[in-house]
Amino acid sequence: MDFDKMGFRREKLAETPTPFEEAPRFSKAVGGPRIFLKRDDATGLALGGNKARKLELLTGEALELGVDTVITCGGPQSNHARMTAAAARKLGLQPILVLDGDDPGKREGNLLLDHLLGAEIIFSGSRSSGDLLDEVKDEVIARGGKPYVIPLGGSSPVGALAYIECVEEIVAQCRSLGVSPKTLYVASGSVGTLAGLIMGKIIFEAEFSIKGIAVSPGAEAKAERTVQLMEEAVSLLRSRVPCVDPGLQRLLDRSVEGLRELVSIDESQVGEGYAIPTEAALEAIRLLARSEGVLTDPVYTGKALAGLVKDARDGLYSEDDSVIFLHTGGVPSDFAFAEILSR
Repeated sequence: MDFDKMGFRREKLAETPTPFEEAPRFSKAVGGPRIFLKRDDATGLALGGNKARKLELLTGEALELGVDTVITCGGPQSNHARMTAAAARKLGLQPILVLDGDDPGKREGNLLLDHLLGAEIIFSGSRSSGDLLDEVKDEVIARGGKPYVIPLGGSSPVGALAYIECVEEIVAQCRSLGVSPKTLYVASGSVGTLAGLIMGKIIFEAEFSIKGIAVSPGAEAKAERTVQLMEEAVSLLRSRVPCVDPGLQRLLDRSVEGLRELVSIDESQVGEGYAIPTEAALEAIRLLARSEGVLTDPVYTGKALAGLVKDARDGLYSEDDSVIFLHTGGVPSDFAFAEILSR
């Protein structure tokens, strides 16, 4: 995707295209289809992850507006917060991170990296971190700063657009390997990545379906948010893109119901809640690590991987079928779950 021609400023933060590799020993371990890993954990920014793609467009917009401070929110082990802090530092901006709950005292995992990056960290206490964003923004303005607010997970219409390009890469990589995957699995929280993938599927006519594996409760609300993000992104494209190619026109012509029918979110792997590891996720993490040497985490990618493993074991695919696991990163949070992971 040529975002410059589409009217979006983009700052180069991610190493793309990311690798696309088969995981034959993992496939054998789960007795299932051929499994391919799309390695967006290898984007390179502050240990990598899917947020680097979104941040290219989000920080581009921020710099276009002439800001000096970037504010975002998330959990204490937020991958998005860590990568936003790194992107801000790389571009000469001050990062402020509003994190849920009380200060745990010790700095480990992503929170340690936030500290090393010199981010200003604010804990939200009994309130949701997202509810404090406007207050923090006003405080920055009051002291003479020029802030730009990035929502939870970078999941804004602009952020979601970045994942269109990921599908473009996958389609080309599948073609070069001569494979036709049936399904792409992805961890789904704030659903910006999911929204972008679905838009990319429409534009590039990808044959595979996209299955979001919820990492927190509320699949129905997540599905509606996914549709809303796509609607807003399409509206943004209509207002900015002067010349439309056939693929983009397919997206612009898609009805809201046509978008909604492509949204699939499975909440069978949520367990007791967000950032609470499940036994299925822990098993999936160990299986991939010990069969392929690829590391995942118990908050996001482990739960998504568990969804893939369940479907494979349930006989959803034949041995000749192919599926894709989009590895969105998150490994730094493993160090905050050392006790659980080392059991």
